[in-house]
Amino acid sequence: MIEKLADFFRKYHFARQAYRIIKRIDFSYSIPQITPINIRKSGFDVNRINLVIPSINREHFFGGVSTALSLFNALSTGSRGSIPSRIILTDAEPDEADLDKFDGYHLVSFEDDSDEIRQIVAVNNKFQKNLFVTSGDRFLSTSWWTAYCAIQMIERQCIYYGPECNRMGYLIQDFEPGFYNWSTHYLLAESTYRSEVMTIPVFNSIFLRDYFKDQGYRFEKEFVFEPQLNPDLKRFMNSTDRNAKDQRILVYGRPSVERNCFPLIIEALKYWTTIQPDLNEWEVLSIGEAHKPIKLGNGKIMASLGKLSLEEYASLLNRSAVGLSLMVSPHPSYPPLEMAHFGILTITNSYANKNLSKCHENILSLDRLTPRHIAEALLSRTTAFSLDRHIGEKGKSMIPHYDQEPMIFPFAGELLKILFDTSISSGKPNQ
Repeated sequence: MIEKLADFFRKYHFARQAYRIIKRIDFSYSIPQITPINIRKSGFDVNRINLVIPSINREHFFGGVSTALSLFNALSTGSRGSIPSRIILTDAEPDEADLDKFDGYHLVSFEDDSDEIRQIVAVNNKFQKNLFVTSGDRFLSTSWWTAYCAIQMIERQCIYYGPECNRMGYLIQDFEPGFYNWSTHYLLAESTYRSEVMTIPVFNSIFLRDYFKDQGYRFEKEFVFEPQLNPDLKRFMNSTDRNAKDQRILVYGRPSVERNCFPLIIEALKYWTTIQPDLNEWEVLSIGEAHKPIKLGNGKIMASLGKLSLEEYASLLNRSAVGLSLMVSPHPSYPPLEMAHFGILTITNSYANKNLSKCHENILSLDRLTPRHIAEALLSRTTAFSLDRHIGEKGKSMIPHYDQEPMIFPFAGELLKILFDTSISSGKPNQ
């Protein structure tokens, strides 16, 4: 848009002075995530649940997005009956292949005041556009910037329709300020936990819920659920491959994501190559994000397979002996749980109140995270496997129903009631 303005100013003589002013403006300090979604009154009167999510595109369809859509489906088609639903995409517009996963949904233009029962609206291009909102629109946010935008919409909605609109569901899957250094983005992410909009959080795990409590955050009502194994991944859990474990260390390696501690993993593996007596018999393989092969020392190289299909991932889980996956966060993280439940002796880290060794007998959760301590843990796991190649199969899960398929959001009806029942007070600001 700035380039279009600049072209206009260059063409017309009377605007040259304005063009010189525009050139002096530094737009590098803008924060695109918080660009407001402008709203206007709808001509329809309908109660509708809105999922505010960055993207449904294939390249973004990972654990967090999948969980958000599962919760949204539970709300829109749950025990209280089907209700109109709308998916609002803040970051990316889907193509036809992306939409194929959403049977019954129709892609609706940003500025169309539509009464379609199932809608998908891409609002990634927000300039001079408006989203139509009814008095009965209620919002479920899924990340800090979607929550920030939803809070702005709800504040405007309250001006249009009254204070009964002042409520929002918020799927919290991590402490997102921790994704940033102490900074502007840290403060903006943190502000979504303390807004004046009544917020009903849905926490992904008791670990995360308790972390928020320990940090002093308070909400009038909250819900929590425990992680579950991806149903598509579960199909491969009982494969015959599982009885043929290879001497392989499977690493969850994401060099671009600081909280996954890739440099620390590499240093630990380098140390491990100096203490593993049967080093030549072990393979080290990295998955999650593609990177170049890495020399670990003593002739050992860690290759990278990058991001895998579910079938490829499941095959490696079934056939690998030892796993290493770190994450500096109060959220439990999916890879260590998946590794452990597929019979892998898994090493991960504790953080604050999080201790994944309470989730599965195959998980060793380290409190001290130095290359030496991780390397020694790897040696203990490889030694245990060498003594009993079926040891991982014997480990038991302590997460109820992790690999089963119950309704994981039994509170969906209660959450809907709080969102839509205007007799329930919108309460005090969050703390």
